[in-house]
Amino acid sequence: MRPAGTTAVVTGSFPAVAIAVAIVSGAAGMVGVYLDTAWHRTVGRDSFFILPHVFIYCGGLGVLGAALTSVARATLGRAEDFGGPILRLRRLRLPLGFAVTALGIFVIMAAAPVDAWWHATFGKDVLIWSPPHLQLHLGAGVAAIGLLFAVAAQRGRGALASAWLWRGAMLAVLVDLVHRGHFILAHYTMLSHARTPDLYPFLVALLVPVVLVAAARAVGPWAPTLACLLFLGVTWLMDVMLRAIEFDRYTLTPILALPAAVLSLAFWGEERQPARSRRDGAWLSVAAGVAFTIAFVTMEFVWMGWAVGRPWATERVLAALPLVLVTGALSGWVGWVLGGFLRAVGSASGAVAEFGSRWRARVAAIVAIVLALVGLAATYRPQRYGPPMLVDELKLVPFSAFPYQEAIFWNVVLAEGWPFAPRIDARSEGIIDGLPVPVGPAWCAPTEAALTTAVAGARFGVEVNGTPVDLAPYPLVRLRLRDGSHCAWVGVASAFQRASQNRFVYTIERPALGVPLTTRVELGVTFKDP
Repeated sequence: MRPAGTTAVVTGSFPAVAIAVAIVSGAAGMVGVYLDTAWHRTVGRDSFFILPHVFIYCGGLGVLGAALTSVARATLGRAEDFGGPILRLRRLRLPLGFAVTALGIFVIMAAAPVDAWWHATFGKDVLIWSPPHLQLHLGAGVAAIGLLFAVAAQRGRGALASAWLWRGAMLAVLVDLVHRGHFILAHYTMLSHARTPDLYPFLVALLVPVVLVAAARAVGPWAPTLACLLFLGVTWLMDVMLRAIEFDRYTLTPILALPAAVLSLAFWGEERQPARSRRDGAWLSVAAGVAFTIAFVTMEFVWMGWAVGRPWATERVLAALPLVLVTGALSGWVGWVLGGFLRAVGSASGAVAEFGSRWRARVAAIVAIVLALVGLAATYRPQRYGPPMLVDELKLVPFSAFPYQEAIFWNVVLAEGWPFAPRIDARSEGIIDGLPVPVGPAWCAPTEAALTTAVAGARFGVEVNGTPVDLAPYPLVRLRLRDGSHCAWVGVASAFQRASQNRFVYTIERPALGVPLTTRVELGVTFKDP
């Protein structure tokens, strides 16, 4: 069975093989992305060559290999196998989809050295919103859109002439695009209690409707819901895997399939209209984007109050809603343009049939790109810091049990030179989520017995922005790390934080052959609004 409205074209099987390789490689990269954040939150940053990075970059190389071999195949005389527009660069013949995919992978590769430098300079990120990480995800999104065009161009052609194979390939790429939009939400998908009623819905309205509307137009009305359900299955499998290896896990929410079903219903209802009264125009995509956004905000409003126990203030929701709705509407319109071009590359009539003329198609593409750039620029929300915090503001309290990865001193344990360098400089960033933050120093040893000996004569001190803190009232909390070593943490936590940049100076004195040795740690601590 072929997709409706197409005629089977007999071509070589190479494009389908390249697409399959790219999809499998992209799936490996997706696993790496999920594992990467969990790894950093659980283990720390060991080196550039940790397993998640191997998955990410090997997956990227697999996609790049599929794209470049496709360019080579087209250049050597089989360009007609790929369908869709074929670009020319001197002697090269560049199938549009694979050319865009290769461009996206080059953007990812360019982010790798920047990421290594960034971590070496600034330490561990609290969010994935650092410039190199955003560059990486931008490149991945561009690569996925390119692959979507490559699959769309195979509609009714070669090995993908079968409707279910073609739709399956399209859905596989759409799942990756949904994943990109979901993952870029960062801490909102890791800590549900940190979700805000303004920036969080704005990001979802910006990133998700464009993908789902394009899916509905290019594949069918229920493709958005199915893609989100498949994505939910992927996140559940990742949750099972992370639970099995005892890694820090994400939340399974938000469940995008629920508002996606509302969007699908809008397209399904229009599809059921008689052909003469059907209007598959921009207005439907705009309305679907708004419907998705309203359903999403409603779902999260209820979820935050009922399940999370952090209800959103109604006045804040209403204050943010106009911008969020406009964003959802414009995202839906951009999805209409993207979906139109996806349909165009897979049909003989091309963009003229979708947009009315070549001129209108060009204008739509330019406006969509401009809106996308404006939307991305609008996500920039500079953090405004107050003065460094006073000790009394921190509201220090005893803390007897906590995950050591949540302690700000964990970044010191991971720092170069720990524990024997006389001076250690490190950085720590944290999102203000209303939970106590462990701020005490620690000392570690290979065994429990060695730790007992070490801390027996050790003295811990700390100054917060120049003000000393008496650590005597706080307990020593013993925690075993994943590498088998044992640490004693001074169990003191800050019950309150505000956006600020602070300087914590720790001193750890320990006896060694009758001569006290001192390790001085200067830790830059940044608290950020969610």
